[in-house]
Amino acid sequence: MGLIRTLKKFGRQRRLKAATTFSRAHDDLYQATQGFCAADSLGVQTRRATVMFRSIWSVASDRAFVVRLLRWIRLMEQDRELRVCFDRTWDAMLAELDAVSLFAEAGLPGHHALPSELMRRVFQRLLPSAREQSDVGRLFAEVFSGADAVERFAGQQGYVFERLMRILRPSPDSRAGARIEEDVRQALCLLSARVAGRGVTAAIRQRGGGHAVEDSPFYQMVFATAMLVRAKTAIERETQRVAWQEAARRCAEELEQIHLHMEEAGVSSALVYDLRSIEAALDRMHLLARVYAPTGMAYGHGSERMLLNALVRGRLDDMRLRFLFGQNLNLLARKTVERTGHGGEHYIAHSRRDYWLMWRAGAGGGLLTVFTAAIKMRLIESHFPLAIEGFLIGTDYAVSFVLLQIFGLALATKQPSMTAATLAGIVRENRGVARWSKISEFASDISRTQLAAAFSNVIAVCVGAVLFEKVWIRMFQDHYLPLESARHVYQTLHPFTSGTAIFAAFTGVLLWLAALIGGWFENFAVYHRIPEAIAQHPMGLRVGVRRMRRAADWVERNAASWSTSIVLGYLLGFSPVVAKFFGVPLDVRHVTLSTGTLALAAARFGTSSFGHGWMYYAIAGIGITFVLNLGVSFSIASIVALRAYDVPREEQIQILKFLVREFFSSPLSFIFPVEADVLSIAPLSIAPLSIAPLPEEVVPSEEGFEDEEANSRDERGKAGRVA
Repeated sequence: MGLIRTLKKFGRQRRLKAATTFSRAHDDLYQATQGFCAADSLGVQTRRATVMFRSIWSVASDRAFVVRLLRWIRLMEQDRELRVCFDRTWDAMLAELDAVSLFAEAGLPGHHALPSELMRRVFQRLLPSAREQSDVGRLFAEVFSGADAVERFAGQQGYVFERLMRILRPSPDSRAGARIEEDVRQALCLLSARVAGRGVTAAIRQRGGGHAVEDSPFYQMVFATAMLVRAKTAIERETQRVAWQEAARRCAEELEQIHLHMEEAGVSSALVYDLRSIEAALDRMHLLARVYAPTGMAYGHGSERMLLNALVRGRLDDMRLRFLFGQNLNLLARKTVERTGHGGEHYIAHSRRDYWLMWRAGAGGGLLTVFTAAIKMRLIESHFPLAIEGFLIGTDYAVSFVLLQIFGLALATKQPSMTAATLAGIVRENRGVARWSKISEFASDISRTQLAAAFSNVIAVCVGAVLFEKVWIRMFQDHYLPLESARHVYQTLHPFTSGTAIFAAFTGVLLWLAALIGGWFENFAVYHRIPEAIAQHPMGLRVGVRRMRRAADWVERNAASWSTSIVLGYLLGFSPVVAKFFGVPLDVRHVTLSTGTLALAAARFGTSSFGHGWMYYAIAGIGITFVLNLGVSFSIASIVALRAYDVPREEQIQILKFLVREFFSSPLSFIFPVEADVLSIAPLSIAPLSIAPLPEEVVPSEEGFEDEEANSRDERGKAGRVA
């Protein structure tokens, strides 16, 4: 009973404390507003405005925020004398504030160099740099200094936001209205100059539509913007806005051409950064143009909200280290997936004919892997120094993978360099369920192709290992593997008593990394025009121009596939050695290579192997290895492609759920091509991302706020409109 009384007393105290807080809200807000109205200089005005708005947006709970915001709005609507005083001081403050930097810079990509920008943000947190009193960004940064305040501002219900704007929006005829309009004009001019400057660089002109500089859509954007900001009347602004939108459309088409030509001319981090900056600048210009030249009441008010939300979020993101790292990781991901590459297309079967060809290629790859695994076991038994052992095993793998590439054979779970870019093409070109369906189709293509390669690899390597063992015994009258080596093989593949699962997942990372490096190397060769340089080399005068051209064609065709094969070989060979050097018990497990060593060990024991439990445990380990090799490498490629184009985490989860549903609804399609011909889903064209014209009607989302007086005011407003 004593505990119950204590809990009841505690509850009464909390309710009393909350009631006291809410009852004092009106008095606190009234005093803060009066203090702002009494300010007579810009510095005092901005300081007191910051205190007043922080007391609303930076309170501890969302409920207290709702109460304080609605009470301040009601206070300004009902107290006419206070409202007149507030309007006078508010207009005087806005007339002296400069918003050009806020409009043209908040939330937009600023600095390409990560170290310098990181140091700037760290020092900004420790010792914020001094700002001019007239910088409106200072007011935004202090009022919306935390993520909670930003989310509360962006999550306001529509009618609450409109009531707030009726209080804060200056009259177009006032000094403040004229100053904000001028700042919007200046921001539009500044952004158009930025678009033009980055849009006429040599790298972008080389990949564009071949325009002269004066005819470049990015360069013409400066003149279209200048005509828009010089328009005086509403009719002139409407006419020039239509012309400006046409110029923006041509910029979007030029960006599309640039993305398409990246396949031919390559990509660099600086180029991707410039394209991203142009896209972000055009997005911001669309918002500013809609506020500057609205075509209707709903159009203008919706644009106001979208612009303010972008500015509030952008100013906070400009100070966050996490956002900086995410932005640079996004930039790296975009560079990774912008080009498709030409290496490894035969690793994805889009039809039944391709599927059966993969079986044949996998069988050849399995037979070759028998010799790769046999050489590896001999190298391990030789007990070379670690560095020498890693180099020799890596060379064994690399030579084997290159031979696979030369003869058109296949190795299970080896990811082609174009996988991530093909996924990125799907993400770029589709939205919603269409995107999910395309990703599901691509995943099923990958799954059945890799299953075909894995089964044919495993069958061929088992048959090849048995034949190899019999030939070896006939030639040397002894087993190929010593007894201890054979026992060690099946012990290391046990799924429960060894680290097979961890090693297989780590190998999946190496498979993805090798594909990434292969694609990077091909991009490097294309971007720096290495094939053309080889074809034009002076050595052609000695050995013949035709031979040099053939060498250049060979480099262009095989840059990605050969580099992926060589890098993968040495990654698999050196990773265990490097890990052992640092005392980390890490190894690699590749499904085909591990099957090869297991088949050699089983051949050592003959048919008696099937009478031992270790054989079946090792087979289970092979199955786990295949799933993790393929699953980890494909998952990383998918995450990189989705991150490159800012697909929200919620949609990523929806895509995963969609894939699971598709698998259980049609599992056969992930194993065998059930249709006569499955259409290729390789990217055909690249659409611009986020610079399409905004919809004509903007309807802000409304959710959340419940207040009886607000609802009654809505009813009174409806009655007034009816009257």
